[in-house]
Amino acid sequence: MARPHIVIGVCGSIAAFKIAVLHKHIRDHAEVTVAMTPSATQFVGPQTFLALTRNPVITTLFEPANTKPKHIDLADELDLLLIAPATANILAKAAHGIADEAVSTLIMSVLPGAVPVAFAPAMNTRMWQNPATVANVKLLRERGYHFIEPDAGDLACGWQGEGRLAEPQVIADKVFALLKLDGSKAAG
Repeated sequence: MARPHIVIGVCGSIAAFKIAVLHKHIRDHAEVTVAMTPSATQFVGPQTFLALTRNPVITTLFEPANTKPKHIDLADELDLLLIAPATANILAKAAHGIADEAVSTLIMSVLPGAVPVAFAPAMNTRMWQNPATVANVKLLRERGYHFIEPDAGDLACGWQGEGRLAEPQVIADKVFALLKLDGSKAAG
């Protein structure tokens, strides 16, 4: 059986560095492609993900493609779309159909009923608890999107509270569950 293809949409958060660690947990069980928002590239360079995944990293809507635009090709090829770290900005874009860069356009190109789409939020506690974010998350859940809840603890901004990106192993376990992979074979 072919390995599943996971596309990870990385957004602009200090937690973006954890996606390199996440890759360690999933690389032996899935093919991984990374797409990045422009602000994500300010935290981790695309070259890092290219070296880890050995796949081109999508950073713009205007990458050359042989047939269709790359976000459509990826939407056709993937078995799961993971947005991690998912910022308040990307949650708002997804909830309201805004597609203005590679990751948000990819989200709009994947129907949540066709393949699993999961968000792993990471943001300041006030941003996570903001009524707009709460409403956006509620709307996305109602539409069939999955969420990997953020942890509580020390945040990069110096605060303590809910909003930390879930640990990479927790995210990997949820990804494997959504793909219906045997956890005992996928863990590690």
